[in-house]
Amino acid sequence: MKLDEGSLRFTVATLLATSAAAIAVYLWNIDLVNGQRVFGAMLGSELVIFSMLVYVYSKPSISGKQSTWLLLGCFVAAVFLLISIQVGVS
Repeated sequence: MKLDEGSLRFTVATLLATSAAAIAVYLWNIDLVNGQRVFGAMLGSELVIFSMLVYVYSKPSISGKQSTWLLLGCFVAAVFLLISIQVGVS
């Protein structure tokens, strides 16, 4: 199955928007007194995901060499999420 540029852009944007919404709901319900460090790491991940969403919609093409920035953004967001999990457990 070959994805064209429009459907690929829509799929990536939908995944990013869904993850951003899930993190926003979690941040809304977090206890700020006990989870301040988790809040910071999750907010960092939220901002990286938002910037990737803006990147997907601002670039005319997300295939080729430009996809390196998208993959790097996904990696940074994953690192922030892993940091928030590690901080939340300890």
